[in-house]
Amino acid sequence: MKPATKDDQNLVVSIICESFTDNPSVQRVINPKKPRALEALAHYAFQSSLPADGVWLSNDNSSIAICYPFYQKKESLKEVFAQMKLIKNCIGFSRSLQVAKSNAYVNAVRPKDGQFLYFWFFGASAAGKISRAAFELKNDILKWSEESCLPIYLETSVARNRRVYERYGFEVYHSWERDVNDTLWFMRRFPSKQLTT
Repeated sequence: MKPATKDDQNLVVSIICESFTDNPSVQRVINPKKPRALEALAHYAFQSSLPADGVWLSNDNSSIAICYPFYQKKESLKEVFAQMKLIKNCIGFSRSLQVAKSNAYVNAVRPKDGQFLYFWFFGASAAGKISRAAFELKNDILKWSEESCLPIYLETSVARNRRVYERYGFEVYHSWERDVNDTLWFMRRFPSKQLTT
């Protein structure tokens, strides 16, 4: 894998939009009345994660991952402005309190020390899905976890994805029944070095 640069923003945004159109967690955040809401969320994810060295591309640019050491994500004036822009273009002011409460719950469940890799987005273009690029990018993220001795934490609301993550050594450590047929699974994977010490 290779780190993304500012010049890769449109590529990353395009792959996120292609990959997360029907994702339940994303649909809970974006305002259906805003036609470019998913695009606004993707731009926010890129812009807020790039300073934390958290945006990654497969070597052929067909797959993306947003994953970063959680302790590197810092609040700043620039981040506050980015969040306000997200509310305006993606969430909507009328829904912002509901989304903020949901985010507060999620943040309360995650480890407080921030000593983990947070795996936020993982997506592939049509070309990436038929090649090994996404598979190799995923393996590089797991290798990063092993080499840094940092666990990986993520959330998913897609049962199929949960089962895939479980095959790669992730476990559910908490679940949140947000609504009927709407569960958010909190998952983690410890590096083997941590498990043996």
